[in-house]
Amino acid sequence: MTDARGSTVSDSFYTRLGDGFAPTGLGVSVWNPNAQMGVALAGLAAHVLDTIPAPAAMSPARLTIDILGAVPLAPLTPAVRIVREGKRMQVLEVELSLGDRTWVRASALRVRTAPSPVAEPVPSHPFPDLSESVGITHDSNFATTVRIHGGFPDPGPGAWWVKPKVSVVSGCPLSALEGVAMVSDYGSGVGPLVSSKDWTYANVDVSIHLTRIPRGPWLLIDTRSESAGNGIGVVHSRLGDQDGMIGMAHQTVFLDRR
Repeated sequence: MTDARGSTVSDSFYTRLGDGFAPTGLGVSVWNPNAQMGVALAGLAAHVLDTIPAPAAMSPARLTIDILGAVPLAPLTPAVRIVREGKRMQVLEVELSLGDRTWVRASALRVRTAPSPVAEPVPSHPFPDLSESVGITHDSNFATTVRIHGGFPDPGPGAWWVKPKVSVVSGCPLSALEGVAMVSDYGSGVGPLVSSKDWTYANVDVSIHLTRIPRGPWLLIDTRSESAGNGIGVVHSRLGDQDGMIGMAHQTVFLDRR
């Protein structure tokens, strides 16, 4: 895969390195050139959690990810713990560490699946006609986005359709949970509180609640943000796919003047 300048770039955020995962250089933070971005870290946490088998037919209902600092561009080693194992629910924890320091901590709640009434809203913004999306469709090295309104660098609410186009780990197809974890980290850029010309607004966590995993490659993130003017922001994102709205994502944002 090549970028807009014709340079070769990786088609994944990480490669396997022994028991750990080495960054390829694709997932560098937009705020710190020496740190890993939240999109990649959220995807990696979901990847590790996805490898743990469930004791029954279950669906991920909650995923929380804490980013405990500016994560260096170095291999991370996972450690997984099963907190609760049962036929109705399972709770998992994962830590991603470098040396003796934990840099990312995540937890997942899986809930058994069973028939029940459907109460699923239609997408808050219908999937666009891509043939008419010239000018609002954007390709990065790891995703294609269609901006319905708003988004980086201007402050205010925003809504984008996003299709990840790389895998989290080389040689492993992108899973639905990895994709939704990655897109959930977009919220602070889709509905930013402040102008990026004067402020940085890196998020330090992502908390995702899902009614179901997404279907298909395109995901909708519909976002608004708020703050009390104390250097802390909260980002609220509704999540959906082409069939309907499937959950919520929240982020805590660290606001710092440039």
